[in-house]
Amino acid sequence: MSLEDLDTAKVVGPQQDVETVESWADRNGLTYGTARAWAMKGVLPTVKLGKRRMVNSALLRTWLLEQEWTA
Repeated sequence: MSLEDLDTAKVVGPQQDVETVESWADRNGLTYGTARAWAMKGVLPTVKLGKRRMVNSALLRTWLLEQEWTA
């Protein structure tokens, strides 16, 4: 397989450090309502930029990597 054979529709773009709750929900296969509820309850780390609440994906990734996973 070469680079020319890659389906660009299936290639994942670079991860955003902060993104809207709506785009985070869409990218992760959740409804906007669920992601918004998680953000308001503090399940998702967020930061408020102006009037928008943004998911802090960098902080979420760091937290997930620090967790101890047991099989």
